[in-house]
Amino acid sequence: MQYLDKSELRRLFQVAYNHNRRYHLALVTALWHGMRVSELNNLRGSDVTADGNIIVRRLKGSNQSLQPIRRDSDPLFDESPILELARERRTLRLFEVSRQHFDRLIKLYGTEAGIHVDKLHMHALKHSVAMLLWDVTGNLGQLQSYLGHKAASSTLVYLYEADARKAQTALAGITL
Repeated sequence: MQYLDKSELRRLFQVAYNHNRRYHLALVTALWHGMRVSELNNLRGSDVTADGNIIVRRLKGSNQSLQPIRRDSDPLFDESPILELARERRTLRLFEVSRQHFDRLIKLYGTEAGIHVDKLHMHALKHSVAMLLWDVTGNLGQLQSYLGHKAASSTLVYLYEADARKAQTALAGITL
């Protein structure tokens, strides 16, 4: 499973922010809500509520959820500009970009940000938020609900990766 660490996310979002604010916002939204490209591409202005939430309509049999819009003092991670975009495009899709175009964008921005090509795909953003949430909560149920997984087995993939990462870190600290 490929995911981006905090440093890589910062570099990716900085490049995206410098290139195109709307595409940057799409990437930030995909990250914070663990959205697949198809879910992001189907997001409409009407899915953004006046009280600052997003209705995340999951595909592939996953559960729909209502999630808060991420407000951050750092503009690279601030999702609040989506509120204005949603007002402008109330009945329209917010990010009318094909899956192939998003794929090209993340590869372009990621390459410029110095991120390894293996990590440069949109689904890595979903993996990234999963790892960030697991590190903070350590709660399988919370992670499963946030990602919209119906089955815990879908979420357990992230825990396997987290355990492998912790083992590597622990081994690195051992001196003989």
